[in-house]
Amino acid sequence: MSWSKFLYVFGLVLVSVAIYHERTWFSDFYQYCWYCIENVRARPAWQQFLLFAPALLFDTLRYYLSNILCALFQLIKNTVTWFFPDTSEPYLPFVSVVIPTYNEGDHLRVTLDSAINNDYPNFEVIVVDDCSSDESYKICQQYERQNKIRYFRKATRGGKSSSLNYGLLFAEGEIIIHMDGDSELDSRAIFEAVQPLRDPRVGCVSGNLKVLNADENLLTLLQATEFSMSINVQRRWLAMVDMLQIASGAYGIFRKEILQQCLGTDPEDGEDNDITLKIRKLGYKVKFAHKSIAYTEMPNNLKAIFKQRLRWDRCYIRLSLRKHLNIINPFRFRLGDFVAGSVDFLMNLVLLLLFPFYVAWILIYAPELFIFIIVTTYLFYTLMNFIQFSVQAFLSDRFLHDLQYILLTPIFFIYSQYLKVTRALAYVLEISRSKKLSRGYFPDLIRKNMPYY
Repeated sequence: MSWSKFLYVFGLVLVSVAIYHERTWFSDFYQYCWYCIENVRARPAWQQFLLFAPALLFDTLRYYLSNILCALFQLIKNTVTWFFPDTSEPYLPFVSVVIPTYNEGDHLRVTLDSAINNDYPNFEVIVVDDCSSDESYKICQQYERQNKIRYFRKATRGGKSSSLNYGLLFAEGEIIIHMDGDSELDSRAIFEAVQPLRDPRVGCVSGNLKVLNADENLLTLLQATEFSMSINVQRRWLAMVDMLQIASGAYGIFRKEILQQCLGTDPEDGEDNDITLKIRKLGYKVKFAHKSIAYTEMPNNLKAIFKQRLRWDRCYIRLSLRKHLNIINPFRFRLGDFVAGSVDFLMNLVLLLLFPFYVAWILIYAPELFIFIIVTTYLFYTLMNFIQFSVQAFLSDRFLHDLQYILLTPIFFIYSQYLKVTRALAYVLEISRSKKLSRGYFPDLIRKNMPYY
């Protein structure tokens, strides 16, 4: 937490210096704010709403309120479980952990050790090497000679989806776990992952993904905070209301028979979202196992984050609005998919692309309020993030550790706006079918032959 503490203390020092040297500036700003408040109060109700619409619509309804409801429901569930504990026998099916790898280097050893040493009695580890050019071959052979893994090296490189499908051919487990070659499993991850699958209506499970290199710098720490909210809290809520449409590609759990029914994973940059939507279309539920924890490395600089999020966000247009658009048909598929698809379309796409017009409207019709709106929006988001970070700490198994994320509330708003700008650019590029910045993790031949949607 050293980066966040430094930034927090640095901010306090700046504020103290400003108060000492610029008392008149604060007085002028106070008068400006009071003037703006009177200006807003004098406007019609519809204009008052529009002035602050993004803050009210973007995240309040979609995230903040739902996260608070999630915490309340989880509290009720924990109370009921405390009075009426589950006494049923644990579900222990045979599990195949399929790990596609391509030039993961020495970190592959850590990944394999975390999988092999898991506290689960009935599983196998399958590694599919997608023609790595580093030492992966030698590393995997060492583990194979010790009968710790089953190792398969493909003759030609085909990308992650191809490796997952190749592993599926040899998997003997009735449950398949997809795990990235740079991820690590918690010791009880497999056991907790398979428990929701005792319900035959559940087709796949999303694991609880956390950032492995969270303490590397401020950016990785911000991503760890983001994951704690978007995965640990938001996916838990979506699973509660039967609207969860993704199991993380770095750590997802599936029934083998359903993967075979789906004909495996398609060659997509967002193969995790794609296969989950296919499973939803078959009528199965998607659950979230918050106690099944895996760790994955995240980018440590803005350029790498930009490339990663651009690839992720373009998948929304390609998969949800083209390939699987019919999933929002409530007469054919689940009602939860209709609601989830409609909310994503409104919040993720429509409001985001309308935002530049909102800024232009403010600058034309109320330029004197522009700075005031920025400041009040920042303060509002900071307050909401403080509440949200508290909620995710309450829902976390690492309460004291995750509670420290509250220190990031003053700057998390800036980080989230950077992600929204990246998302807007990704949508524009994908809607216009631009080839710019579109390169993913597939060989050129595979990408060239990907279906056109």
